[in-house]
Amino acid sequence: MVNLPPYSTFPELISEKLLLREARTEDIPSLLEALTYDGRTAQTVAEGAQIIEKVHLDYLNGESVNWVIEALETNQLIGFVGYYRGFENGFGEIGFVLKEAFRGKGFMSQALQLAVDFGINRMRLRQVRAFTKPDNEKAIAVLERNGFVSDYKTEGKYLKFVYK
Repeated sequence: MVNLPPYSTFPELISEKLLLREARTEDIPSLLEALTYDGRTAQTVAEGAQIIEKVHLDYLNGESVNWVIEALETNQLIGFVGYYRGFENGFGEIGFVLKEAFRGKGFMSQALQLAVDFGINRMRLRQVRAFTKPDNEKAIAVLERNGFVSDYKTEGKYLKFVYK
């Protein structure tokens, strides 16, 4: 049986280098460049606050689980990873974004594995999926390095990847 949000306590996930935790209002200024919702990135702290509120409401409505990615060594907030757009039929769509300064350092692979493990083993999802634009070579590389495969057929303007 699928174990969907909200949970009695927001799940925190931890690895050797990262803590995945719930976003807080005080996080907004340091995460502004990575705060996105429905493909739109916040331009101001006020817009960032609106995005955090929408993400929180989606979580309370059982439609998402979204974590801030915190680097444990420096306590810097470096991005987001999470499940979006509901969990119909036990399927979870995962998405991620890192601040530019932290890309290419292995952080997203670790965060993605924590989130996928949570989705499969704690949420009991039947499948974890990801979608990205065909020209997003870095996202495609991260997905493929972390067990996602694609048939390279587009769904609309996006490639679909499935965790295997």
